Amino acid sequence: MEPRVVFFVPSDKPVGGIAKLLDYAVHARRADHRVVFCCNNFTSSDPSRLFQKPYFEAHGEGIEVCELPSFEASDDDVVVFTLPSSHRILFQHYASNGKNPLAFLHLLQNVRVSNMAFDNGYSFRLLSKPVRRVCITQEVFDAVHPLVENRDELHLIEHGFDFQAFDKAPQRDDPLIVNFNMFKGPFGRDVAEQAEAEGIIDAVIKSGNGITWEKLRDNYRDSSVFLATPLAEEGLYLPGLEAMAAGHLVITPDAVGNRFYCDFGDNCLHAGWRDHASYLEALRWCVDNWTGEAFEMRQKAYLRAKELDLDNEYEGVRNLLEKMM
Repeated sequence: MEPRVVFFVPSDKPVGGIAKLLDYAVHARRADHRVVFCCNNFTSSDPSRLFQKPYFEAHGEGIEVCELPSFEASDDDVVVFTLPSSHRILFQHYASNGKNPLAFLHLLQNVRVSNMAFDNGYSFRLLSKPVRRVCITQEVFDAVHPLVENRDELHLIEHGFDFQAFDKAPQRDDPLIVNFNMFKGPFGRDVAEQAEAEGIIDAVIKSGNGITWEKLRDNYRDSSVFLATPLAEEGLYLPGLEAMAAGHLVITPDAVGNRFYCDFGDNCLHAGWRDHASYLEALRWCVDNWTGEAFEMRQKAYLRAKELDLDNEYEGVRNLLEKMM
């Protein structure tokens, strides 16, 4: 039987880390591999919103989707996972096969991999195990490199995303409309409400939890300033990059991982993490400079996002799998 590339996720929730592993599955399928996308358990209604991702809809035909209890391991499988503790589940599932550890490929998407609080400490413990690893940014690579022994099996494939799905070049006469999401808490809403109350802005769009891909795209296209509200330590924080692709001026703190696409003061505005006053100050600057410096900043952001199309990531994945299969 033809060797398979098996991608394992804890669930089919359409969150960033799982959605990125689905991109990798599509890359493998585009490269003509037999691909299985295996969920530990399905939690969403049928069809899951995860599989409405634009890149999957365009190139995902032929990917086999299954749930772990019905999945049968094979000696020839290359197994790709991203949540560190998924390794424990997979290792047990493949134990009877005497699986070569280098047939496991860990996709590292976060700079906090060595943080003992991340994934109940399994992430840190996994760093000593001889699995292959791929990092999505130089920032993640730099965080991992000193901590692993098999550095010759540590690879960098720069993150790509669905640029075309959000593509909307900024225009100088775009109205100033603020957008925020609730994915990681209510902070963006709090800032927007305060800005409205003070008369700084008068138009706001919210993206709530459970939003569809189509509605998310519409919200970006109908707005022009994005209040980024990442955790203090992020692997990338994709919403900021999506907003740049849609022509936004992004107001964001330094979350480490977002340095991959953020040049603070050049293609985005810096704000202090969870600092209402600095977000409000940035919004005032936007209002005062909207058709001048703010527009130039939006142009630079858009061009940076355009460089990070999924095709470059596809080439990196295709080349790595070619060496592994």
